[in-house]
Amino acid sequence: MPEARVGVRVADDRQSVSVEVGPVEGPSAPVAMNHEQLTKTIDLLGQARMQMLEGKRIEPLDGTMVTTISNPMWYVQVAEIDGSLLAFNHPAYGPVAFALPREDVAKIVGILTNHLALPICQPEKPN
Repeated sequence: MPEARVGVRVADDRQSVSVEVGPVEGPSAPVAMNHEQLTKTIDLLGQARMQMLEGKRIEPLDGTMVTTISNPMWYVQVAEIDGSLLAFNHPAYGPVAFALPREDVAKIVGILTNHLALPICQPEKPN
C-alpha cells in the first residue's frame, strides 16, 4: 500500500474543516466538512479500525501512554448486560460508551474506593 499524506485544517470561523488525503507525491483535493460530516467520518474511521483489529490480540493498557482528558462530561446507568454502561463525551471523538460486566464494575469500584482513601493532593499553585 503506498504511503499517504493526510492534512486537516480548521476554518478560521471553526464552522468547517478541510481534509486532504493523497499520495505522498502527487496531487490531492481538499474536501470541506461541517461538524456533523467530520463526526460521521471519525465514526466511520473508528469502525474501520475496529474491523482491522478483529481477531488480533489487544495489548493491555497498563504502562501505556494515553491521551488524558481532564474532567469530561460522563454518565452512568445500568447496562443491558449484567453490569453498567459508562459513557464519556470525548472532545476529539464525541460520545463514547462502554458496557462493563458486573465483575469489572466491582474491580473499578474497589480501585476508586482505594483512591478516595488516599490523602488529598493539592496541585501546586502557579507563580
